[in-house]
Amino acid sequence: MFSTKDSSSTPSEHFIHLHKQRIVSFLCLCLMVSVLRVLSLEAHWSSDESRWLHRSAQFMSAVKHAEFSETLIAYHPGVTTMWIAGFRIFFMEPGVDVPNLARARWFIGVVVSAGISVAYFLLYQLFGRWVALTGFAFFAFSPLFLAQTRRVHTDALATTFILLTVLLFLYYCQNRQRRRYLIFSGITYGLAVLSKSYALILLLWVPLCLCLFRERSGKNFWTYLAEGLCFLNCALLTVLSLWPFFWIPIFGIMAISLLGLTFALFREMKSERCPVWLVAVAFAGLCLVGVSVIQTAWLVFDKVNWALTTPHEVEHFFLGKVVNDPGWLFYPFVLTIKSTPLMLPLVLLGCFLLWKHRKDSAKTARHFKTGLALLIGVVLFTVCLLATSKKFSRYLLPAFLMLEILAAIGFVEGLKWSYVLLCSFFGTEATAKHKTALAIIACIGFFVIQVAPVLARHPYYGTYQNLCWKVVDITQVITVGDASGLDIAANYLNQKTTDKPLRVQVSPLAIYMFSKYFTGLTRSASRTGSAPADYEVVYIRDSQIGRVPQTGTLNGELEAVITLNAIDHVWIYRIPPQETP
Repeated sequence: MFSTKDSSSTPSEHFIHLHKQRIVSFLCLCLMVSVLRVLSLEAHWSSDESRWLHRSAQFMSAVKHAEFSETLIAYHPGVTTMWIAGFRIFFMEPGVDVPNLARARWFIGVVVSAGISVAYFLLYQLFGRWVALTGFAFFAFSPLFLAQTRRVHTDALATTFILLTVLLFLYYCQNRQRRRYLIFSGITYGLAVLSKSYALILLLWVPLCLCLFRERSGKNFWTYLAEGLCFLNCALLTVLSLWPFFWIPIFGIMAISLLGLTFALFREMKSERCPVWLVAVAFAGLCLVGVSVIQTAWLVFDKVNWALTTPHEVEHFFLGKVVNDPGWLFYPFVLTIKSTPLMLPLVLLGCFLLWKHRKDSAKTARHFKTGLALLIGVVLFTVCLLATSKKFSRYLLPAFLMLEILAAIGFVEGLKWSYVLLCSFFGTEATAKHKTALAIIACIGFFVIQVAPVLARHPYYGTYQNLCWKVVDITQVITVGDASGLDIAANYLNQKTTDKPLRVQVSPLAIYMFSKYFTGLTRSASRTGSAPADYEVVYIRDSQIGRVPQTGTLNGELEAVITLNAIDHVWIYRIPPQETP
């Protein structure tokens, strides 16, 4: 037999070579997944991005001047967003303009790309190479996720850290001797909580996951409780370390004490039976620090309760009605509309095949439990978010990525199943030479159905709708538009040559995003008065919820329509001189 490995190489040299290969692979994956996340970042200013540019600059200024109490700025809490977006101030003068937006988006895109690349290696450990590659492709070209990673907001970062937490914790549950993964999962969970408050939903998932992967012997209840405490301690230590709001002596002492208890628990877990007194002391310590954190940052938790019970001030258009709370059907519709045609069918196939082969071997049983844990996570996020009054499609992103892992399993296992069926019908000799052809055809189909339609939306990925919904008018089903097309409308009007600046009336929800690109004068259609205007711009979301009719309010003449993904997003009306108020 021939071997590519040099027989004279030492184990240490082989380890270094393997380590370099992993680093190179990681950098290549980062590059591949970041391409779509760092191009055309100046396009379409989305809602709330101005707030986060301002908040991040305010946050970094407070850190710079050691005014740590001023870093409690947003109740999301959005700390990771402010750290990462605020990093731009080291390279440019902070401001709320297009260059600042593009630079902040670039940093967020790089961090998310690195997270997805780490997720690939974790999927490789959990399911093998082919599921990892397929899952990586799903993550890279997930339309809703891709749209949010190109936005200065909290959801993309929160979703990335939640994904890493889930994968790290699942790997630990399957390999209890690799305890460092429990520590890493706690750290990433702390980052997720610092990003968005809905990461707290994972507190319901973690004990369910520990029960699902419980060992039949060798561990008692206190050991499992110690695992949960280690996880939560690491998360809390991450929050205390990265949120400057807690950089005061009393919390420094608490953090050191919590670190000591965590180290003691971690050491005793090796014996498989943690002392009851140590678990009790660690639990008391966690409760003490946790209560102190909640009391100190009560504004965050008070606003979480507000978000749970208060609908958003901007109405939704859902199933033909204008409502503040779209109700229990909203997220099921989002799953079908914002997913790709392959995702949900492959999820069903993957779940079926995992269940069918769960008893074949220890490996398939482990894969079935992992898939079940992911499905539990999807259900928890969907149900908990449905129970809230404030609903947006981006809130469901963590469930999307968990479903895409199941879809990747369905794709790979479905190919294997197809090959077995071919062998049963035509014989092994007749189909062996066609195995590669089958994989190539499947990959081409994946590209045509999954990847190409997403790429075609560049850089307005938020306009993507499931191809299966093309048979209906989606604008009569759900709210459309995330400021996409307003920059195109502004640039269209900027090209008009006039002796004086153009005066444009813009529908209320669009005026701020439109004005970031327009060089003339703007006013909102919601303002009273009779100020003259040369053009009127109407945005689809304003039209859907009835704030401004699609035909505008100034009796203008339709001059141009901005159409994205076969849907009219922006209407531009020219106001004749005699019609000008």
